[in-house]
Amino acid sequence: MKKKNKEVQSINCEQAVARFNDFMDNYLKGKTREELLKHLSECKDCMDRFEFEQLLKSKVHQLTTADDTAMKERIEKSMASL
Repeated sequence: MKKKNKEVQSINCEQAVARFNDFMDNYLKGKTREELLKHLSECKDCMDRFEFEQLLKSKVHQLTTADDTAMKERIEKSMASL
């Protein structure tokens, strides 16, 4: 009978950054989520970038839900050009 390896594997910075949006949108579950959390707890550069991206996402959300139609249109146009 094989024993399951419950140890959280290490991921690199590129893999961590690639998972940021899924984490912020609450799509990461189980082992994948644990791997990202472990990496963030050990890597200050990634944690700093994650916090920046979280703040940026929050600010964009605030702007896109604001009651300023002209601002909304400019943001949507800018986002579409990315």
